[in-house]
This record gives sequence, C-alpha cells and structure tokens, in this order.
Amino acid sequence: MLTIIASILVFSAIVLVHEYGHYKAAISVGIRVYEFAIGMGPTLFKKEKGGTVYSIRAIPIGGFVQMEGEEEDVKTPTSFATKTVWQRFKVIAAGPFMNFVLALALFIIIAFSFGVYGNTVDYVDENSNEYFAGLRTGDEIISVNDQKAYIWEDIFYEITNQNNSFYTVTYKRDDQIKEAKINNNYRKLIGVTSNLVDGKTTTIVSPSDMSSPAYTAGIKDGDKIVKINDVSVSTWEEIIHEIEYSAENNNVKVTVDREGQIFDFNIVPQTQITVKFDTQLEKSFVSAIASSAYKTVYYIELMFKTISQLVTGKLGSDALGGPIMVISMVGDAAESGILSLLNLAAFISINLGFMNLLPIPALDGSKLVFLLIEGVRGKSIPAEKEGYIHFVGFVVLIGFMLFITYNDILRLFRL
Repeated sequence: MLTIIASILVFSAIVLVHEYGHYKAAISVGIRVYEFAIGMGPTLFKKEKGGTVYSIRAIPIGGFVQMEGEEEDVKTPTSFATKTVWQRFKVIAAGPFMNFVLALALFIIIAFSFGVYGNTVDYVDENSNEYFAGLRTGDEIISVNDQKAYIWEDIFYEITNQNNSFYTVTYKRDDQIKEAKINNNYRKLIGVTSNLVDGKTTTIVSPSDMSSPAYTAGIKDGDKIVKINDVSVSTWEEIIHEIEYSAENNNVKVTVDREGQIFDFNIVPQTQITVKFDTQLEKSFVSAIASSAYKTVYYIELMFKTISQLVTGKLGSDALGGPIMVISMVGDAAESGILSLLNLAAFISINLGFMNLLPIPALDGSKLVFLLIEGVRGKSIPAEKEGYIHFVGFVVLIGFMLFITYNDILRLFRL
C-alpha cells in the first residue's frame, strides 16, 4: 500500500509540474487552453474555470494540456498555430524545463532540511591510503586534481573517476596549504543490495541490477545470505567485510537461504574505487544552493552519458527500467524515509525532463526540432505530415514501453 500511495504522489507531482510548465507558458503567450489534465483515461474529477477544464484522470501516469490549434487546424488569435516560432518553442520547452526546476527545488529542500556534506574532513579510515598520505580530521579540502572542492560531491566524483589510479588533493590545516598524492582505494562488490526493515539493513538481499555478478550467478530477490566463503554472517556489515577481505583473484562463495533451502554461489567480484573518508555535515545557504545546483547538473550529464552508452552498446537493453521497476524503486525509497523519496523524485523528474527533450517523434524534443526547421526554412512543415510522424513515433514509443515493461516482469520474477 505504501508503494502504491508513494508512487501515485511522486508521479502525479512530477507530471503536474511538467504540464503546468506547458500550461503557464501557453497562457503567457495568449494561447487558449481547453483542458489541463493530470493522469490518463476516464475522468474522475473536473472543474471549469476561465474557459479551461481542470481534470484528474483515473490512470495516475501521464497528463496533458490541450491547447487550441495544437492538434487541429484552427487559425485564431488564441490558437497555438498562429503564434510565432519562439512563442511555440517556449510553450513546448517549458514542460521539461519545469522538471529540472522541480529537481533543483527538491534538492534545495533536502539540503536545507537535512544539511549538506561540505569539504571539511570529519573522519578518515586509519587503514586507508588517505590516512597514510597524511589526511586528518579537520582538514579543509580545497581542491582535488586542481578542481575546486566546495561540497562532498565535488570531492567524491573527482576521486572516483575511473580514468585515474590516483588523485592529488590540496587541503588546508592550521592556515597552512598542503598537498598529497593518494592512490585509489578499491573495494570488491558482488552486486547485491540489502533489504531494509524499519530503515535498517539486513542480510536479506536483492541483486543491484541485471548486469551485476550476483544476478548473473543466480542470486534472487529475497535470498538471505548466511555465509561468505564458509564464514557465518549475521549482519550486512559482516557481509561487506568478508567480501572486502576475501583473497585476491578468487571467486567469492556466497551461501544463501532461499525459503528454507541452502544454495551456494561462486561469484566473481567487481572492483570499484571507494573513498575511505567523509566530510562534515553543514547547513549553510551557500553549500545548500551549490550542492543542489551541482546535483541537478550532474544528473543531467549522467543522462547524456547513459544515452551515449546505450547507443554505443556499452549498456544493454536489460539495463533499462520501465514503470514496474520505477514503482518498485519508489516503494523502496518510501520505506527508507522521506530523504530517499525526495532524492528519487528529483532524479525521476530530471529523467522525465531529459527524455522529453530527446528528438524522438511524439516527444517534446521532436516538436522543438520541427520548430527549429520551421525557423530556418521560414515556413512550417505541413500539419498532416508532422502529425503522421508523431503518430508513428507514438506507436514506436508504446512498443518500446511494452518491451521494457516485459523486461521489468522478467527482472521481477527472474524468468
């Protein structure tokens, strides 16, 4: 029930903001809006005000703003079709833009409510390369690899750059500037996540994704890890420790309890750069705004990288997730607390805004491309031709959505 309620709230809020962007921009340039709807399918509630019908539909996914002249051949002063290219561009782009604004706002709320991890060292693992290089609690990190560091994200993403085997950190201690060259720390991963109970980790696990070593080996959702390399484990921390300190270049033997049956899996672990220090939590205005802007830009860049990896084949189709996967993620985030839910909502909002800007027929990005072409040519592409292209694109998108939903079902039941 929590998953359903959280999913409806998150999706409705994100779609509401997206469609409000279209609606507000349309009103600002004098376009008549027939209907502003949240959801799809049969109407559950509607109210007319100022010539616009505001409605809530039965299926809480999607929404629309029906504007005069957008899907029909109407030439009036309040029609979409009679507005300038720039005005129409503004209306179409406003939806995705508002998704980015929503994400930024959510990150700001998180930052002011919970604080932001800044650039002052709070703890250093005494067995880490950082400690051996001289980094200590209280040091203020100025830069990493000559990149200025204001917040934890500046530090973390620079250190974990897969292209580097070491990093150079500049820090201040007692008004003295120091510099250290630090070799990367690495940790072993088998690709499982802990199932949370009352916000606490357990030894009941799920594969992190379909490309993880654990999933490939046969680990399933709900498996309870009881041993690592024949050593009994009863906490998530013990699991991490036994994997971390397993012999180099050896498989990790994972013993699980699956509904009363014991299974052994030999898993080849992955290595990942890890940071073995953390920074102090701050609640300043500057750090809150800086971290929120950083996260928004970072996740937009991440979307570009993901699309690039999909196009080049570095990521397979099994890495994609559809509505079922997203709903499951929202449920997990809701159980973890409001912080996790707000973070996920911000990421989903960025995802929606970015995907809508892709030049795929039927999406906002494609409509923007048609407007750019019209601006260059000096005349619009015939409405029937553009409508046909968008219709074909819509059919393809529906087919793609069915495909990734099918993938979600396979992932859910591991068929």
